Amino acid sequence: MIDPITPSRRTVLTGGLALAGALAAAPFAPAFALPTQSDLCITELKTFVMPDALYIKITTDSGVSGWGETDAGRPALFETFVQDLMARRVVGRDPFDTGPIIDDIFYAEHDFGPGGALANSIAGIDIALWDLKARILEVPVHRLLGGAYRDKVAVYGSYGTRRWSSMTPDQAVAKAVKFADNGFKTVKCRMQIRESHLNPPEDRTVEYIDRIHRALRGRAELFTDINNGYSANRAIQVGRILQEEYGMRYFEEPCSDQNHSETRRVGEELDMAIIAGEKEYTPFQIEELIRYADPDYLNPDVIKGMGITGMAKIGVLSQVNQKPIIMHNTRPVLSTAASLQLAASFPTIGPFMADFGVDDHVEQIAVADTYFDYDAGEVAIPQTPGLGIEINEDRVSARSTSIRSTLADEG
Repeated sequence: MIDPITPSRRTVLTGGLALAGALAAAPFAPAFALPTQSDLCITELKTFVMPDALYIKITTDSGVSGWGETDAGRPALFETFVQDLMARRVVGRDPFDTGPIIDDIFYAEHDFGPGGALANSIAGIDIALWDLKARILEVPVHRLLGGAYRDKVAVYGSYGTRRWSSMTPDQAVAKAVKFADNGFKTVKCRMQIRESHLNPPEDRTVEYIDRIHRALRGRAELFTDINNGYSANRAIQVGRILQEEYGMRYFEEPCSDQNHSETRRVGEELDMAIIAGEKEYTPFQIEELIRYADPDYLNPDVIKGMGITGMAKIGVLSQVNQKPIIMHNTRPVLSTAASLQLAASFPTIGPFMADFGVDDHVEQIAVADTYFDYDAGEVAIPQTPGLGIEINEDRVSARSTSIRSTLADEG
């Protein structure tokens, strides 16, 4: 077993930082072989199907482990992807070969489609690898990504009405006011209309916004997320009302992510800033979004967008195209931890990132022994090794409905 605290750590640190810098500087470079830098080996990949996520734990022969998380959509399906298709490309590898490992998985399973389950599953593995590398080196992840541009980040409170079916106007107002009471300076009410209910005849968006706006006036800024439910014509019509009558500055995902020309047209017609990108799962898809939809802000999600490696590449696209990132984030534990590390390292982050009411996620947060420091609508970037959150495996196991493990061949 390798003791990570030995004279060889200088070699580990040099090799790890060089690899991280190369990946960030060359976002579309093909995978290439590197000599072993750390003399460490991944010995186990373990998955935990949770009611609301798939957690992944990756361990090396040094005994150091890292944790990752996939999107919450289909955790049991993602476990099958990870264990049956991907684990064999991870176990036995050097944990510092993150780029080659992720490329190997992505291109080997590319026929499943580059988005959705493939990118989500890769994200959980990748986040665990970055947590692991940073813990081996005893630094926060953002140090491996080039350092910190900030030590805290503003967050907005986000909640959804599920096309008005899960919340009355009174409940929507109460939710927004609670965020303001907890110090949030910005609130987003998601309409969650979706493409399957395009331009609903009984559209209550303006009704809800009117009620919430009056309740928040002078306390917090309000914006909305249509969740891809409008055509360009309808988005422009509603957007003008939101802009002119309520002073709204941000308009998220007004049109389908499958129709970039519609999103571009909305942006050309309105003075509001258009936010898009939560359904773009790879740097290649984000590049096409920038080229054809031309949103003002990008909102990729680390547990959908191929993890920290994918997001680091998206960060480069953000910078060179002058498209700031408002990170999408709906999960309170490892996803938030990874998002905060990225928020520290992106020069183009902001003006804020997505968040939620921690009161609504007590069970999920209980799997962590440490959590984040919230104050007046801002969150401090963790400075402890790895992602900056400590996961209690016993509590994870107690909430898990399935646990599977892939071990290195001892022979």
